[in-house]
Amino acid sequence: MKKTVSALKFLVLFVAGSTQAQPPEVLVSSDGFHFPLVNSEHQNVQRLLINAMGYLDPEHGLVDPVSGYAVEGWNHEPQRGLFLRSFTQLTAIGEQLELLANIAAGFADNPYISRPESLSQLKLMLSSLLADQQDPKLSARGLLGNFLGFDAAGRIGPLSEEVEKIKFVELFGEEQATEIWAALVAHGWIIPQQNGSFAKISRKGEYGDSYFSGALAPFADSNTRAKIMSLLDMRVVQIIFGDNANLTASAAKAVGALLHSSVQDNPAAVELRDKLEQFIARQEDGYRQLYDGDSGSFYFGWNATHSRNTGWEDGNGNWIVGHMDYLVNESRGPLQFVVQRFGLPIDAVKNSGFKIKPYKSADGRDIYTLATWNGSAFESIGLSLFMQEMRSQGWRENLENSVEIMLDFSRQHNLPGFLTEAYSGNGIEYTGYIGIPELAVNDKPRITNAPSLYSLGAAYTIAPDSIERFVGENWKQIEALFTDHGPWEGYNTTQGKAIAFQTTAHTLSLILGILGSAEDNMNRYMAWSDVATPSNAQIAQPPTFNFLSEGVRWNSWSPTGEPLKVLRGGNEIWISADAARNGTVTLLLRQATSANLSNGALLIRYHARKPLDAVVTLAAGPKVFQNEIFTRFDVTDVEKEIRIPMPETPGLEEVSELLIRFGDDHILLPVDLTITGFEFVAAR
Repeated sequence: MKKTVSALKFLVLFVAGSTQAQPPEVLVSSDGFHFPLVNSEHQNVQRLLINAMGYLDPEHGLVDPVSGYAVEGWNHEPQRGLFLRSFTQLTAIGEQLELLANIAAGFADNPYISRPESLSQLKLMLSSLLADQQDPKLSARGLLGNFLGFDAAGRIGPLSEEVEKIKFVELFGEEQATEIWAALVAHGWIIPQQNGSFAKISRKGEYGDSYFSGALAPFADSNTRAKIMSLLDMRVVQIIFGDNANLTASAAKAVGALLHSSVQDNPAAVELRDKLEQFIARQEDGYRQLYDGDSGSFYFGWNATHSRNTGWEDGNGNWIVGHMDYLVNESRGPLQFVVQRFGLPIDAVKNSGFKIKPYKSADGRDIYTLATWNGSAFESIGLSLFMQEMRSQGWRENLENSVEIMLDFSRQHNLPGFLTEAYSGNGIEYTGYIGIPELAVNDKPRITNAPSLYSLGAAYTIAPDSIERFVGENWKQIEALFTDHGPWEGYNTTQGKAIAFQTTAHTLSLILGILGSAEDNMNRYMAWSDVATPSNAQIAQPPTFNFLSEGVRWNSWSPTGEPLKVLRGGNEIWISADAARNGTVTLLLRQATSANLSNGALLIRYHARKPLDAVVTLAAGPKVFQNEIFTRFDVTDVEKEIRIPMPETPGLEEVSELLIRFGDDHILLPVDLTITGFEFVAAR
């Protein structure tokens, strides 16, 4: 569910800017800026925010004058194939709505857009959004395609990433269609999928009307060539859940900003609130179609043009339909909001699984937090926080731990920013593989030399004092990224130079995170629209649960045939096996009842004579990604405690079985571990 990476497929390829960033002689003056919600003593963060606001300067031409939508990004060099001003995406549109509403409410006074001007710009955007929402070339069932291009005739959808073989048969007949299809495969323009019924389109290198050579030479006459290209370069409506959910949540937060006392009675603001709510309400049918009752989760996306859910082939040629079934990503908050706003089944959240992993800090501590698919900062803490996460102990502790880990990793490796999905500085590469390896679920190699600035915005919401110190520590390098249109993406430490790209979604995320109005704006929207209060409205407060109590049964098992010895006495257990492989301890909870482990902390106290890794699986939860905790026991003669913060989520409300798996199938496992405490402590 990446918000920008697919942009590389929108036209052909995007390449880096030709000029290296140079620090300006004079930074943007603080005159005309006022951020009432930002700590006035945080001068470093204030200066970063002021520079980022330069992105709004109309002189830079970063807003399409017809639609009012912000473009995809700063870089635009047609001679090198970089077209970031020729299209936009839904996350950027949503963030632009939010920022303009924040300006109108007085949270972001600046010399570029006045409060009245922000209302005028919002009016143009809402006119475009409501029109595009009803245009079948751009939307379906109230949801917009993930990318919108700009041309003289208005907005257009993106080029299709796939093509159906039957379309060639309908246009050319069976025999010629088979020949053309084979030639396209041989030429490398298409990659067959799902037994060849359709194919992915590859627009790399020499692709297009001018390159009908080799296997395609027999079809190079102008008529046949034009027909083939009309099928390959079809414009489509590609609906992606995450992009639309980001936009929906942003629209709601914009309403909340326009409900602030400073602007709520303004007639223009009243009209805009009604139009924003109209836009949101029209999306319900689309979200209901995207909900898959069989899996209890949302489909990842839906190609409305081809009437096919978004998916991919696995290694065996089977077609896998994608779902939103992993909890910890940048669309976590928007997903929860969509469920609550439209009264959709809470199963969509409950069936989103997670993994928790430890990170070894510079001082030797293990810090536990929710792992992300790529170890990326924005996957962990989001583009902004607005679902009362900081009021929930389980979420707050996880998020605070995540920021502490990011700060520790960046300091250990001299990174002037956080590792997160971004441009890497390696040519035109935009990738999600930038992240902290220890926090990644995906085991592919991580890029660890290309920190970005934009996640500092959301991190500031979580740990403002810590981020202020970090920005101050790295001020020399951060300041060197400044331009009159805001800071560049980040810094490649191997190359020792700025990553001279700039995207709207990232820049506005930095601004909105530092402004810190998102949660209050969302709360105002919830009250105004009579939607249940977020986060804790649907989740009951759990009791404390002691896994060493008399009512909990402990079983042990080993596939070698030799049982893993589990001795129990008083309030502790002793696990011992001298030659067991894949030793497993299963905790069966009280009879047929279950434990609520949502929102609190899991505490494990122990003694261990040898280091030991283990995986704790919480059964009776999500269907695809089980809730798992990766933990490790250090050698210690004195009692040591592991503290694992547990997020507030319905997927933890009914845990009926807890399974601890030690080692693996191929390694002998000598174990001598005494667990003296094992309990879940509920939030207070």
